[in-house]
Amino acid sequence: MKKYLHIIGFVFTLMFSAQELTAQNEISSGLITAFKNADANAIAPYLNDNVELIIPQTDNFFTRQHAKSILADFFRKNPVKDFLVVHKGTKENASFLIATYISTTGSYRVSLFARKTDNQLLVYQLRIEKAE
Repeated sequence: MKKYLHIIGFVFTLMFSAQELTAQNEISSGLITAFKNADANAIAPYLNDNVELIIPQTDNFFTRQHAKSILADFFRKNPVKDFLVVHKGTKENASFLIATYISTTGSYRVSLFARKTDNQLLVYQLRIEKAE
């Protein structure tokens, strides 16, 4: 009986450890809220030092600060009406998010890819593409 209790305890420990690791690798709710508010300043801390930014008329690698400025300009030109998460997931130390950014000027598909670096999940690629 004691043996079974140890096995059950071990299984629960493994399950909770796996859930904790997945939670640490998930896209932050703060980042999602920042998109819902079209707040480039709030998004910036989640960006890697250098991030690949692909938005209409822009496709290159930028520093965090430059990417923040480009995002702020995009949000200014395309005011948010809604931001809907379509799908998100994790695999090992990488995470992704696919969402729809609904603007007064139209809808955009947002694809965001992040990696865990130094115990922090940082976005290394952000795509905002006109939805068809």
